[in-house]
Amino acid sequence: MAKKVFEMDRIIIFIDNSNIFKGFRKYNIKADYEKLKNIITKGRKLQGIFLYEGVVYPMSPEKKKWYEELSNRSGYMIKASFNKIAFKDAIEKKVDIKIAIDIISLAHENAYDTAVLVSGDGDFLPVVKKVKELNKNLELWAFRYSLANALKEKLEQQNINYLDGILSEIKM
Repeated sequence: MAKKVFEMDRIIIFIDNSNIFKGFRKYNIKADYEKLKNIITKGRKLQGIFLYEGVVYPMSPEKKKWYEELSNRSGYMIKASFNKIAFKDAIEKKVDIKIAIDIISLAHENAYDTAVLVSGDGDFLPVVKKVKELNKNLELWAFRYSLANALKEKLEQQNINYLDGILSEIKM
C-alpha cells in the first residue's frame, strides 16, 4: 500500500500594521518583525508575507528606510496606501479592503492552505467566512484587548493566537 504524503502547510501572512502597531505602542515595545515572522511561521512553508499600512504622503525618510529593510532583509512585501491628506479612517479602510481582496483572491488561486491574519479588526469577519467557504484555514494573531468578539466567536480557539503572549520574544 502506498504511503500517503502530507504536503507541508503553505501559509501567507497578512499584517494589518496600523492595527498591531497600536498594541506595540500600548505595551511600549519596539517589535522585531523578523522575529514576529519566524514565530508565526513555526516551520511551515511561507509563501509570502504582506505588510499593509496607510501612509500620509510624503513619507518620512525613517519610514522609507524601515520599509526597505523589511523588504530586503526579511522578504516582506509592503502594501502601503498613500494619501496626500491625513484622513485616518479613509486610509485604514483602504488598507482593510486591500487585505480582504488579497486574502480572498489568493485563496481562489490556491496560493496557500492557511491565511494568517495579523489583526483583531472585526471588519474582517466577512473575509473569515469567505475563506472558510473556500475550504482554506484562517489563523488569527491579535492583541487580547483589541480582538473583536465577532472574530473570536467565528474562529476555533486553536486558530487564535495572542500577540500579548509573545511580546518578550519579539522585542528588539
